Amino acid sequence: MTAHPIRNAAFRSVLLTRLFSALSGGFYNVPIMWWVLEKTGSGTMLASVGLVSALAGLIAAPIGGMLADRQHKRLLIQATYVADALLLVLMATLVLSGHMQVSYVFPLLAVTNFVAALRGPASAVLVPLIIPRAVYQQGNALMSLTGSLASLTGYALAGTATGFAGVHGAMLIGAMLLAAAIVTLWTLPEPRVQPTPGTPAADEEPREGLLAGLKVIWANPLLFWTFAVSLLLNFVLIPLEVTLAPFARTLGLGAREFGFLSASISVGQLVGMLILSSYRLPRPWLALVGGTFGIAASIGGLSVATTLTQALVLLALAGLSAAVMNVQLSVMSQLNIPQAVMGRAYGVISSLSSAIQPLGYAGAAALLAWMPLQSIFLVIAALLAAAAAAWLHPTLRVGFDKPMIPAATD
Repeated sequence: MTAHPIRNAAFRSVLLTRLFSALSGGFYNVPIMWWVLEKTGSGTMLASVGLVSALAGLIAAPIGGMLADRQHKRLLIQATYVADALLLVLMATLVLSGHMQVSYVFPLLAVTNFVAALRGPASAVLVPLIIPRAVYQQGNALMSLTGSLASLTGYALAGTATGFAGVHGAMLIGAMLLAAAIVTLWTLPEPRVQPTPGTPAADEEPREGLLAGLKVIWANPLLFWTFAVSLLLNFVLIPLEVTLAPFARTLGLGAREFGFLSASISVGQLVGMLILSSYRLPRPWLALVGGTFGIAASIGGLSVATTLTQALVLLALAGLSAAVMNVQLSVMSQLNIPQAVMGRAYGVISSLSSAIQPLGYAGAAALLAWMPLQSIFLVIAALLAAAAAAWLHPTLRVGFDKPMIPAATD
């Protein structure tokens, strides 16, 4: 039996790096957003942050994918952490000296989001390179669980630090957390790519660019549908996020209960990731089918929910199902993408996921303008149920038992 990935020293280094990195996120967003709100008194600029992030991901992810397939993945990730830390120090200096201007915020946000998107594919490639295939599920779930918990904790700590140490003090703490991530990752030996027949050798520079990643996704039906369902999930869950506030009002609830509704999804996801990080599901195909149908059924149930308790339970179940589905989608991608082109494939996926977000927000606005909430929930549920039905196709079911990439020596 393959040991749990936490026993792998390389995995522990990556996991600890993820912890420091996720903690630092709050120490960037909370102080700068608080500073903007104090200076302008308007939430308009805050609402634009999501668009900046999506555009940065759309541009940077493909570039990051090509860089991730070259040598020195670890150094690429460390270099982006250095850039993030320097940006935080720069902003802290500007705030402390009184030279910070509101007009500087968007360029700084654009750069830091670009750097994060540049790092994304290389970070995604690390896990399948350092742990055996048999424990991909536990490894992915534990990485997601650590990142989610650290992110939630980081935002809470960043708010406290901003109150006690000021905006500049919180930013400097974030820079120190990034420095810890850089040092921790330094203990990781550079992962080596296992050669796969028909793909470039591990020491060759990628020459096909993003086309190689697209070819792999297009050629494998299981991988294509994994990618398509991931995009659909991103697209339909954005309207769900936007509709929770008006949904709370239809139930006669206030702002506090709206917060509970939003948090219940995260609680369900954390529970799901905790289970998957400890227990290996024997039938990934059934887990993926069940997870997709589970989200569809939970969101469809919101159309008839009449109490806060019912809504909380349904949203928590949706979050748990989403955790099961997302982890299995990650595992399927890692099992079916050759390691030599994995960075470019993830770059394509990340870029299109970023592109779909503005469309999701636009779609949510259109739906809210001419359709009642109950009907919106049913539309989302129907789309996800159709996606779940795709997994029942025999070709895709066989693909779960016979991954395209043969097992390498772990």
